[in-house]
Amino acid sequence: MRSRIAWVIGGAFLSLIYAAVMGFLTLRMIGVRGGAVLGLDNSLAAIATPRPGVLESVTMTVVSCVVLGLLVFAARRRPVADQFAFRLGFATATLAQLVVSSIMQVTTYTFLRGPDDEFTLWWAGWLLKIGINPAAYLTLAVSLFLVVISARLLSAQKNAVTANASPTGHRA
Repeated sequence: MRSRIAWVIGGAFLSLIYAAVMGFLTLRMIGVRGGAVLGLDNSLAAIATPRPGVLESVTMTVVSCVVLGLLVFAARRRPVADQFAFRLGFATATLAQLVVSSIMQVTTYTFLRGPDDEFTLWWAGWLLKIGINPAAYLTLAVSLFLVVISARLLSAQKNAVTANASPTGHRA
């Protein structure tokens, strides 16, 4: 049981890291497209020539692929229950962060100006911007698919064990 809890926590921790990195990169892309160079704390550090943000886009793609690779392969030699716990921890934490981010986006949106132009500092700013990143939603969808696959495998394993048990409760 402790092992399963550790895997859930590990998945949630991976989700927190993923959301922070993706939010950080999303803010950087917004900045470079507008000609702003942002510091690590999301404050304006310099003004530059606007550019499309290709490096940031490629980096977000690579980060998402690495995270999905971890979700698929990290626990593959572990029991299916551990795989399920890891994926469920990631999916649950990611969903919670995207919901919080979406609520923050809606509450800071004004119909006169569009989104609030203030950049929130540090991690709160990164969380605010993860909700507008399509890669995060795709990663969530794939992780939910992996949770469903893991749950079905776990159910099939349990059904196979009960089918192999004799009426006396002993395995055949």
